[in-house]
Amino acid sequence: MDLAVERIGVGTGRRKNSKGEIEQRTHPRHLSDTARRVRELSIAQWGVNRAVEIVGQSSVFLDIQRKLEKAASFEEPVLISGESGVGKELLAQSIYLLGPRCGKPFVSVNCPQYQDGNLTVSELFGHKKGSFTGATMDRKGCFETAKGGAIFLDEIGHLHMSAQLMLLRALGYGEFQPLGSDESRRVDLRVIAASIRPLEREVVENHFRNDLFFRLRYFVLKVPPLRDRGDDWRLLLGHTLAKLFCQYGVRKKLSPASLRLLGQYDWPGNVRELISVATIGYAMSDGEVIEPDDFVSLLSESGSTLGDQTKDPYQQMVMGESFWKAVRAPFMERELNRKQVRRVIKRGLRETGSSYRGLLKLFNVGDEEYQRLMDFLRHHQLKP
Repeated sequence: MDLAVERIGVGTGRRKNSKGEIEQRTHPRHLSDTARRVRELSIAQWGVNRAVEIVGQSSVFLDIQRKLEKAASFEEPVLISGESGVGKELLAQSIYLLGPRCGKPFVSVNCPQYQDGNLTVSELFGHKKGSFTGATMDRKGCFETAKGGAIFLDEIGHLHMSAQLMLLRALGYGEFQPLGSDESRRVDLRVIAASIRPLEREVVENHFRNDLFFRLRYFVLKVPPLRDRGDDWRLLLGHTLAKLFCQYGVRKKLSPASLRLLGQYDWPGNVRELISVATIGYAMSDGEVIEPDDFVSLLSESGSTLGDQTKDPYQQMVMGESFWKAVRAPFMERELNRKQVRRVIKRGLRETGSSYRGLLKLFNVGDEEYQRLMDFLRHHQLKP
């Protein structure tokens, strides 16, 4: 069966609104009632170009949508877990949009980006002038910026221990102290956090505070990987092609051969990878039909084998395997090539905000092995 834009029921028209933004008209059958409300609320607040679209009608994903709608009406923290690329931030935005704080600020923080304790605390809670080297003026942190709204702490498992203690107090008592200040400030906001790795494991390994973990897990949403969501990949492909049609004005569809190939693929990069594959296929195809040759190189370069998720080294590390066993060993045995390893490193750096030290925790490597890791990457020319 061909997967064309009109078959999926979205993007059947293009028009500009009063702000000059291209609108995408979405067929009501394409999104659930919850997803339609989220989309409408996000457009009202952020504009059509930042529409939040949660696409999927599999039973497991509809159950996630039901849970997030229930969680949205409360004020307690939410913890979202799932593999890289499953859309954790979109779900965090959905919880905020469906809740009573919609219309107030929504602030997103990438926790791996800040490895230094002072910088982490400053980013979240602000600082007073002179509190550390480089603090030349008072600075307001993300918690104050998000006052009255919600803050999303992405990859909270990477949060520095000093910031974890301050976050615990903010959650427990509704107050915090900027770095270098003697005065407490009140904070009123909703905390939504996400983690690619189970925080239970981080607690056992003494990387995450046990008391903070229990403060965060009032509502827990475990987002399934795309490979466990039935035919949602078809809806997402059609949705992506519809958006590309709205943007570029050319209607394209996937050939039966392309659909057969993608139907066998396990999507180790989940929704993020699917959007990339669809976009490149759309761009590289010469006519109106997207053939396997237009995108198949992306699949083979991803480091996984069609139909065999266990061979993806990145996901092996997500599940607890060390870099030395998941990547170095197969590379030395020539089971992985240099290009595949570079893609794994690049993927990790996206998660850590380009921090090589941040890769240590992500790749299950001890702090004392940092130099060994860097020497290995340099010696084999594996840095992307």
